[in-house]
Amino acid sequence: MMVALGPWPGQGVPVAVAVSGGADSMALAILARQWRRDVVALVVDHGLRAESRSEAVQTLARLSTLGIPGLLLSLTGLVRGPRMAERARRMRYQALFAACREIGALDLLVAHHAGDQAETVMMRRRAASGNDGLAAMAAEIPVTDVRLVRPLLGIPKSALYATVRAAGVAWVEDPSNHDLRTERARARQALAHDGVHAAQLLAGARHAGAGRMARDAADARWLAAHARFHCGGWVVLPAGLASARLLSALIGVIGGRDYPPGREAVERLAHTPRPATLAGAAIIPWRDGQWIIAREESALAPPIPARAGIIWDRRFVLRTHAVMPGWTMGAAGAVASWWPAGRSRSIWPARVLRTLPALWHDGRVMAVPHMGLCTQDCVADAVFVNQPPHPVLPGAMFCAPDDGPSDPLS
Repeated sequence: MMVALGPWPGQGVPVAVAVSGGADSMALAILARQWRRDVVALVVDHGLRAESRSEAVQTLARLSTLGIPGLLLSLTGLVRGPRMAERARRMRYQALFAACREIGALDLLVAHHAGDQAETVMMRRRAASGNDGLAAMAAEIPVTDVRLVRPLLGIPKSALYATVRAAGVAWVEDPSNHDLRTERARARQALAHDGVHAAQLLAGARHAGAGRMARDAADARWLAAHARFHCGGWVVLPAGLASARLLSALIGVIGGRDYPPGREAVERLAHTPRPATLAGAAIIPWRDGQWIIAREESALAPPIPARAGIIWDRRFVLRTHAVMPGWTMGAAGAVASWWPAGRSRSIWPARVLRTLPALWHDGRVMAVPHMGLCTQDCVADAVFVNQPPHPVLPGAMFCAPDDGPSDPLS
């Protein structure tokens, strides 16, 4: 099974496993440890329940008895309120991916299983999702510099319980997984005693997944032939823009969003190209009938303190060896204030250049690396690497805010 999901790094390069402490993720950790020795468990304490810390520590102790080293990752700033599940999921994955980079892991294993997959398909059918959505969760997703891998999508939950029991290991039961106020829990209850329906949903997901892979391949060929990506965070498209599917994915990437924009609005744009703003992106007419999809100025993130490795606007990572106390990173802003005197005018519209990431100090732009501007030798090596949250192709995007299980790590 794992061979089919490769290639995998050689021994010595760790493979990370997201472990919530539930039976599913504990089973995944056990199986992963049997597969290879250099497995590292990542246990997230979300802090939303009083006992979450002790459960995380207990989970690490249980993993240790299996010979699996682990790291405890604590989320800070997560509070109850609107869209809490979505915010919690985003923060968990941010913490997990950051930990993967720190330990040098290229792959992160998560324990979504056949039951989760069937529930996802049921929910998306109820929501009238398109063909991509009905393909449900992909077995592998490249996310920036870490690959998210779901090796258990074809394995029933009963087999995972049996795996943990056979290993003699206890697990944590999260009561929120049975809270019928959530759509996920209601779908789980509906399928609990209907194995035939669950099997039909899984078969449908496999069929839809094959179609999604074929569409992704065709879209990749179209992008290679027609799209021009700029490392400053925008893309140039031909006069007809792109298909609604690709346009949706591009808008999501340019806007740094986890989820695609509304389907109807995108379909109208694809059918009749026009200037517009949508989901944090601006569709701008350009020369020779071409179009630019760039970041919407009003949606840009505010300035943040500048330090190596920090991410601004969910897209740009600052790489530098400089220490910059008092400096900030944010949008370059008014071009006239930083464009070098005597340099010829840029071919790019000013509204696009204003969205470029820049380094600021004492209220002045000190560097706009994408335009080759640097006024201080101390930051001459500074660059902004464009790393949006997910790849362009829609099959690699999260399809809806309720895409994963209520606990996406178990």
